[in-house]
Amino acid sequence: MEKNEIIEKGEKKKDILLPKNDIVFQTLFSRGKESITKALLEDILKIKIHKLDLDKSKDLLNDNKEDKNGRLDLRAVINEDIECDIEIQLATHKKILERFLYYWAKMYVANLKIGERYENLRKTISIIIVDENIEQLREIEKACTKWRITEEKYKNKILTDYFQVVIIELPKAIKEYEVNKKDEMLQWMMFLENPEGMEVAKIMEENKDIKEAKEELDRISQDDLVRRRILRAELERMDMEQIKEDTREETAIEIAKRMIQEKMSIDVIVKITQLSEKEVKELVEKYSN
Repeated sequence: MEKNEIIEKGEKKKDILLPKNDIVFQTLFSRGKESITKALLEDILKIKIHKLDLDKSKDLLNDNKEDKNGRLDLRAVINEDIECDIEIQLATHKKILERFLYYWAKMYVANLKIGERYENLRKTISIIIVDENIEQLREIEKACTKWRITEEKYKNKILTDYFQVVIIELPKAIKEYEVNKKDEMLQWMMFLENPEGMEVAKIMEENKDIKEAKEELDRISQDDLVRRRILRAELERMDMEQIKEDTREETAIEIAKRMIQEKMSIDVIVKITQLSEKEVKELVEKYSN
């Protein structure tokens, strides 16, 4: 009997959800078992965590996609004195690094209330896992890069230990795993990429933390509430994309109308506006004097 044909409580077992989906990631690591999140952070940051506070993740459940105060997938306090967040990014853009810095800054200053001393600020680490390679980092082969503030000439001199941004590029991690299969951080990236892959099955034979994460993911995947949240988020994303597309088309038409009034050629209008030749000819017929 195939796995997807297993019947539980009279219903067909639902397909497993992808952990690199932001909602699934948040559910698995922010609201799942703390031991899973602790293991993930230890393997990425290469530090020992004796205390992990995930309560702050509740502050991040903001459904407003346009809110520039930030929406992070997971936020935690490590060992009582380190602020840390993890975010999954399924797509990149030209200003993605500026966005990373903005999110780090928002989290850093959020710890200091008006009138408080700077001593209350904490070391702040942002961890970003991206599903695509970042253009600005194309010359760097390693999957996980850790960024600090250093002096221009004295590269080994760090200005402050309070700033750290960790970027993990999944495509590079998958490639790097082939030559370093014992690296626990890379094993987690393999899990995020394909939790049901044959390689992950091998990893789980020795890595009990990823085995536990897979079991928790199986449980989450059967949760109808989680699946509805994913569907709603996808529908909202599609609506936003359609609005952007409609806006771009309206703008192109307005530009084309002005170019027609200036007696510019159809070829030039097509090239500038990216409208089809048919669309431009229809506009010419409609708006030519």
